[in-house]
Amino acid sequence: MEAPPDWSELPADILRSILELLECPDNLRVAAVCTAWHRASSEAVCRINQFPCLLYCTEAAGPSAVGMYSLLEQRAYTITLPDPPITGRFLIGSSHGWLITADEKSDLVLLNPISGEQVRLPPVTTMEHIKPVMSGDGVLEQYEMSYYHGMFETPEQPTSTHQLDEYRETVYFKAVLSSDPSSAGDCTVMLIHQPYWQLSFAKVGGDTWNWIGTDTDYTDGIHHDGWFYAVNIEGTIDSFYLDGTSIIHKRISYQILTRPTKVVYIAQAPWGDKLLISRRSRTTNHNTEGTFEIVVYKFDPDDKKLIKMTAIGQHVLFIGHNASLCLPRIPRSVIWEFIIWKVIL
Repeated sequence: MEAPPDWSELPADILRSILELLECPDNLRVAAVCTAWHRASSEAVCRINQFPCLLYCTEAAGPSAVGMYSLLEQRAYTITLPDPPITGRFLIGSSHGWLITADEKSDLVLLNPISGEQVRLPPVTTMEHIKPVMSGDGVLEQYEMSYYHGMFETPEQPTSTHQLDEYRETVYFKAVLSSDPSSAGDCTVMLIHQPYWQLSFAKVGGDTWNWIGTDTDYTDGIHHDGWFYAVNIEGTIDSFYLDGTSIIHKRISYQILTRPTKVVYIAQAPWGDKLLISRRSRTTNHNTEGTFEIVVYKFDPDDKKLIKMTAIGQHVLFIGHNASLCLPRIPRSVIWEFIIWKVIL
């Protein structure tokens, strides 16, 4: 009698190609089959158009696990994560299936919640505006941040000091990845940070952060076709191409938003346009800040202007501290504000 096939011996490259076609819940099931399939699952590259899942922390899951709710299956899962505990981290973004987290010293760590893989980024002390404050025994105690930017010279540079774990909540705003860090090729991180919501870049596996002093008040960014795109609250769009150690900068638009706004997001539409999403907020009767208006614009690259959209067809927008996404094949036109940092605390 012929022996049944040993599926654990399926060639790894073929298995990875299959896994990259699956949604997150299916990848969890595959990883539980055997050691070989678990390893292949951790090496599979996340598809950018994969249907999003909502990650959240719960008391029932404990400090080292997250709940994952599949919007596609309308079902919840529990995923155990490696140390340090996720409840002790600060989340500043999600991109290409990875979370961008800050540990107790405010150093940034990439975390893949499906595979459990972690990648450390260059330390805080390599950032342009930061100096370490040491104790008499040579132990790192605080960070000192200098307030200046690249728009013009500042005669005096005021400073502020931050506790190691306080820095992450005060200084980091959002981070975006150029690609899946586990895939072949270079992965670069674009970080929006204080002072003045400026930009810095770092290579995964690199030693330092590289400051870009082109402008201030950036609120969002994406990566598309080899270029990073960053937008500020006035609608200025800058693009950056990292060529080895040099950076090519092109200004796509300049101050094209005329109405005051709280945050501007940028997303790549499946049909080819770049979308700017303006979110305006106000203080409610309970002294909390709430969104009262979201406006979607299409950017016209020829006339350098914004065209207000009244609908986005059979698509959905996900905006917040996750990577801003515009996804197709949604049964109805709706905008969901998917802000992960409000549920991962």
